[in-house]
Amino acid sequence: MCPLIAAHLTNLENLGIRPAGLENKIEIVSFNLDPASTGPPQMRAFLKQYGWNPRDPHWQYLTGSPQQISQVVRNGFGVWYKKVSLASEEKNTAGVSVVQPEVANKLAADAHVNYDIVHNDILEVVDQKGRIRKIYDDADTVDWTNLLSVVQSLVKERT
Repeated sequence: MCPLIAAHLTNLENLGIRPAGLENKIEIVSFNLDPASTGPPQMRAFLKQYGWNPRDPHWQYLTGSPQQISQVVRNGFGVWYKKVSLASEEKNTAGVSVVQPEVANKLAADAHVNYDIVHNDILEVVDQKGRIRKIYDDADTVDWTNLLSVVQSLVKERT
């Protein structure tokens, strides 16, 4: 789901936030769910392949120790994630047709990893006070125009 969500957020930023003049009023924050194996260089490469500009100060890709990430992502935002071996994934889906969109992930392919980080398909909109205001359970399919509408309403609230 990460590639799809990254693409949707890039579209939100490039097609919605910037043209609407909101780039200095919002932040996009993503988390590194595999901090034991990947760091800032890999995360920059991952996001760049979906259109992110690494010099963009309004999109933060946060990392830390596995414990810190777990505390914030699982306990703070309620997002479930787990590292799963590819062999285990194949074994668990043997004989079962799994419907999931396939999006190329050059970073994972180039690294030849033998695992996947599986997680909820969640995108959360948080206001300036840190309150979660909107949760999308279908972040891989949420349209950037819908996201923009929610962001614009929150920006109007605080002015």
